[in-house]
Amino acid sequence: MAVALLFVIALLTWVFLRLRPMLGQAHLRRLERFHASLAADRHKVVVCMGDSLTHGNASFDSVHELARRLEPPGYTILNAGVNGELAWNLLQRVDAIVRAEPAYVVLLAGTNDARACESEWAARGYVRRMKLPQSPDEEFFRESYRMLLDALAESECTRTILVTLPPLGERTGEPIDDVVAGMNTFIEQEAATRGIQCLPLHTALQDVLVAEEGDERPAYDAQRSERLAIKAIFQRYLLGWSWDRIVESNGMTLLTDMIHLGERGGCIAVDLVEAEIKGVPAVDC
Repeated sequence: MAVALLFVIALLTWVFLRLRPMLGQAHLRRLERFHASLAADRHKVVVCMGDSLTHGNASFDSVHELARRLEPPGYTILNAGVNGELAWNLLQRVDAIVRAEPAYVVLLAGTNDARACESEWAARGYVRRMKLPQSPDEEFFRESYRMLLDALAESECTRTILVTLPPLGERTGEPIDDVVAGMNTFIEQEAATRGIQCLPLHTALQDVLVAEEGDERPAYDAQRSERLAIKAIFQRYLLGWSWDRIVESNGMTLLTDMIHLGERGGCIAVDLVEAEIKGVPAVDC
């Protein structure tokens, strides 16, 4: 009995340690303590703001990859992503980003809004888990996103860079495509109206999917994608699979679970952000 108990304790400890990257928000505590005036070069402080696509513990960590590339030449990269958040949730904590006074804010927001707009099942889950004041719809997203951009614009020393949403699922012609397309059109229009840069992540990923089109890609479904996300976490943290191996195992090219990016897709996103930050200087103030 004692041996069995020790085995169970050891197993649970191992599982906890393996899943530890999914727990806690140390990256947000770092952001709360940070102020650009304390940085070695305040003109090279970058905050990446968004949901799980930014947080990077349920998929390829693109923010870590961006830091790997940009921190050697003197940039400071901060991760402000939180799993499951909608634009409204980001709005509730935008003050922490503004107080940090970064030179750049890279905003990738709206994937969870799109999922909620396409599926009543997903919408109910977001209302419960994310404590939303209403059932999410496209107008709720647009209003929250505009207010988010207004708040970020209060800092005259910060350049905001918008990123279009990646596809949800890889099979074209699905109902979710229209939702994502509508949100991306809105994001692009807001960028044009406000005179800020918008990086075409959706187009860059879609070009790859079209060039390598496969008939076996699964159709997007909100419930199935959530099951695949849980499965991907198990494969990554307990089995030690690479993100791209998970992509392949699910019959896809760039997405691990119809929502999140594998390494190949994540690096496409990083390429866009890196080129923009290096290509356009920070605001001189």
